[in-house]
Amino acid sequence: MGYLELTDKKHFRKMYLVPLLESGKLKMTIPDKPNSRSQKYIRV
Repeated sequence: MGYLELTDKKHFRKMYLVPLLESGKLKMTIPDKPNSRSQKYIRV
């Protein structure tokens, strides 16, 4: 979000994060805890 200079978390999640995860371009580091504050994402 910081890189894209976005502030609305809901919009970011809906428009960017979820589609990238569903397409397989991003992967969660902790897939069994998607809301973990330690969650990070890896570009695949």
